[in-house]
Amino acid sequence: MGIITLEKSDHLFWLGRYTERVHTTLKMYLKSSDRMIDSDPNYYAEYCKKIGITNIYGSRENFVKTYPFDESDPNSIISNLNRAYDNAIVMRDYIGTETMAYIQLAIDDIKTAERGDTPLADLMLAIDHILAFWGCVNDLFDDEQIRNIIKLGKGVERIDLYLSLNRCVSDIQKEYRRMKQFLAKSLIRYDESVLYTMDNMLSQYEFDYMNVRNLLRNLFVVSQ
Repeated sequence: MGIITLEKSDHLFWLGRYTERVHTTLKMYLKSSDRMIDSDPNYYAEYCKKIGITNIYGSRENFVKTYPFDESDPNSIISNLNRAYDNAIVMRDYIGTETMAYIQLAIDDIKTAERGDTPLADLMLAIDHILAFWGCVNDLFDDEQIRNIIKLGKGVERIDLYLSLNRCVSDIQKEYRRMKQFLAKSLIRYDESVLYTMDNMLSQYEFDYMNVRNLLRNLFVVSQ
């Protein structure tokens, strides 16, 4: 494919980030739905706080109706999936139509869930199609740099979410080590001083999650 420009790297990086964001938040939403139905109807407010989005929903019923499906809500699951698709379609010649098709299928699943009688089951299908997308990334790409940039975005998003969700230190350290492997192979430009600071902080048994998250967001010369 030749040299990957900064603009193309940006699209690949955010393709990885948005697909990971949708995958993780979909799984969280399904678990939260069970909790809201069974024991805690106001748990949606805690969900919003955990993932760092503004609680604009006002009630469990509105959250359930809006958060997965409302394309006018920039924090909704469908909005993030649409952003993934927008990046994929720009890079269609690099990632292939089969890979991109799985994102479209996930979008279709969510739209079916909005209209259908079994929304949770349809949303689970969307998770399956995102996993199929990652399977294509792993198995079908000839260009290692493209694969590594997408996986770098995935790893960065996962660390960002883990920090927001206050996951245990060992989980964050594990994902950070994996992310650095893809960083080394991706040829993405980054701030070495920020990475050095993160290395020192994440080598500790305790660290300030918010400071690490801010560092992570200032590590790369790619943004959207």
